[in-house]
Amino acid sequence: MARLDTLKRIIQVKEYKKSEAEIELQKAWRVLKTEQSQLDLLEKHLSDNTAALDKKKNSRNINGYELTLYYDYIETLYKKIDAQTKVVAEKTLEMEKKQTELVEAYREVKTVEVLKDRVVSDERKKMERQTQREMDFVYLSRLPRN
Repeated sequence: MARLDTLKRIIQVKEYKKSEAEIELQKAWRVLKTEQSQLDLLEKHLSDNTAALDKKKNSRNINGYELTLYYDYIETLYKKIDAQTKVVAEKTLEMEKKQTELVEAYREVKTVEVLKDRVVSDERKKMERQTQREMDFVYLSRLPRN
């Protein structure tokens, strides 16, 4: 029974690690969503400013300074989008790593639970054999001896 108690404690530790992995995955997912929303916002700003620039070009009511400002701002947006895309890729990899860790934690818990079930089954079989031996002994001891 000491083995069973030890396995129960191991399962508790593994369950705790599994819950920590779940929490870490949720945090990574939230961070990824935040970074993705920032990227989406930058892309929206880019499309809005590109549309505004096209509108200004079509109206032919734009001076060189204003055109330079638009192009500089659009170039800055492209740089920010590239940087944010890299951040999103990093956060995606981090989330995938956390997901892998969570799957491994589930696997470890399941493995220990299967081991515990085997130990319980072995103990039950051992007890059944012992009970059967005792019953056989009692039966044999009551038989008349010739």
